[in-house]
Amino acid sequence: MKPLKLFFFFLLIPTYMLQAQITKGNWLVGGSGEYSNQKISFDDGTNTKIDRVTIKPNAGYFFKDKFALGGVLRFEHQSIFYDYGVGIFSRYYFLETQKTFNLFAQAHYNYVYTVSNNEREEFNATSHFYGVSIGQVVFFNSAVGLEFAIEYERGKLSNGSSNNIKAVIGFQIHLEK
Repeated sequence: MKPLKLFFFFLLIPTYMLQAQITKGNWLVGGSGEYSNQKISFDDGTNTKIDRVTIKPNAGYFFKDKFALGGVLRFEHQSIFYDYGVGIFSRYYFLETQKTFNLFAQAHYNYVYTVSNNEREEFNATSHFYGVSIGQVVFFNSAVGLEFAIEYERGKLSNGSSNNIKAVIGFQIHLEK
């Protein structure tokens, strides 16, 4: 029980004394990791479920206080496919810039290229994904934040469509001007 108390002490106590850097002219650099259980409906009427792990490094710029635009890379792995993508995002923080805890909403678009790693069948395709997420960020100090979000993402696949609800964990560094 003692390690758990120490964890919360180091997580919560220092954050009350520090401020976040979500102001105009600052940079946002970091990324997120996702796990999803995805249902895919194909044009031929078949359906399948897939477990998917995604890593998305990103970089953004605050054009206004609490509002950032940026780019993201996307790397995914599922049982028989690898996905590589590039995209854009916009993010808005709802609470004041001095808050240690903040809420945010984000919208994104990703263009994704899929490659099969199945030796029996070669498969390549492109897809378009767009989505929205809402979440909370906890700032450890004026520059580093840990994010927890829920994301809804819809995809237009080369041979069908997908709908995802994801739990997202992110880590961001906010660089001052």
